[in-house]
Amino acid sequence: MKKTAVSRYAYINAKLRTRLSRILSDSFTDSLIYASDISEAVQTVAENGYSGVAEVWQNTADIQLVEFELFKKLINEYIVILRNTEEEVKDFCSVLLFKPEIENLKNTVRLWYGSRIKGRPIDYRSGYIYKEKIHEDIDWISIINAETFAEIKEILARTAYSSIFSDKKEDISGKSGLFEFETALDRFYYTSLIDAADKLSGRDAEIVRNITSTEVDLQNISWLVRYTHFYKLQTDDLRNILLPGGHDLNSDLINNFIKGDSDKLNPAELLSRSYPELSRINISENRNFSSQAMLFEKLLSETRKRYFTSILAGYPFTIGTVLVFLFMVEREVKFISSVLSGKYYKLKDDKFREFL
Repeated sequence: MKKTAVSRYAYINAKLRTRLSRILSDSFTDSLIYASDISEAVQTVAENGYSGVAEVWQNTADIQLVEFELFKKLINEYIVILRNTEEEVKDFCSVLLFKPEIENLKNTVRLWYGSRIKGRPIDYRSGYIYKEKIHEDIDWISIINAETFAEIKEILARTAYSSIFSDKKEDISGKSGLFEFETALDRFYYTSLIDAADKLSGRDAEIVRNITSTEVDLQNISWLVRYTHFYKLQTDDLRNILLPGGHDLNSDLINNFIKGDSDKLNPAELLSRSYPELSRINISENRNFSSQAMLFEKLLSETRKRYFTSILAGYPFTIGTVLVFLFMVEREVKFISSVLSGKYYKLKDDKFREFL
């Protein structure tokens, strides 16, 4: 007999909703921000479910190893969900593992790039790469030690990522560097999510498509802002990086954005149709484009947060609870990492706030 949504999600929901109430609570964030130094901050983190972070810090005092421990904690959260999910949605949840794996893959190839293309010493940094299986069987050490990018392509040809190389050049030593490779990985992730959504039930499929479309929109706008100004990409290059599968953003505004003067752009206008709460904020009043980009990233993050909050307030027995939980854990891990780094480098209050 086919399971109902209630029976399908009752167990995982009970586990996740209890934990969601504790993620980034006001008392935790305040204690972390106002900790007198990194040692006190680490102790606060340990008392909130991150005991491994305290152990790493006490044994090494290495902030990069602390950040790596946080990344491992994030991966473990994905794996725990996969182990506790009913069969009907387990395949979809396994696709979610592509996200941390792609982050790890980007970091690994960047490490290789720094060594082989830029000639930088990397031996000490290889210890900050996750080398166990996440989703695919990837030989991480062989990627780091590869002589050429063609060797990396051969290693990844035995994984789900083989498809991204169908029309890619092997030589990445030019001006664009790893740009095409990394955007191809992002495209693969969102396409995989959309494909996986088609195999879910009606309500779950709708939630995933809406969330994915929102993420695609926000990622596209973020890229348009950054790559127009910082990378000076040409129109065709900008069009090529845009991800498919978003909501119906105003194409005329996108065209004008791409063709316009980047110093006079107002990115919030791009969201006028689907995200009116952002379109009311004129971030281009600030002439410092870096500050504009930082503010815009914050606005995007808040949009995601509001969207997921509305999911939690609705019908509880859907895939939405799983997606919200992973989103919130990711936010918490990034927040903890930022605070600990700020404490480690002893940033002044104003710089510390800006850093967060």
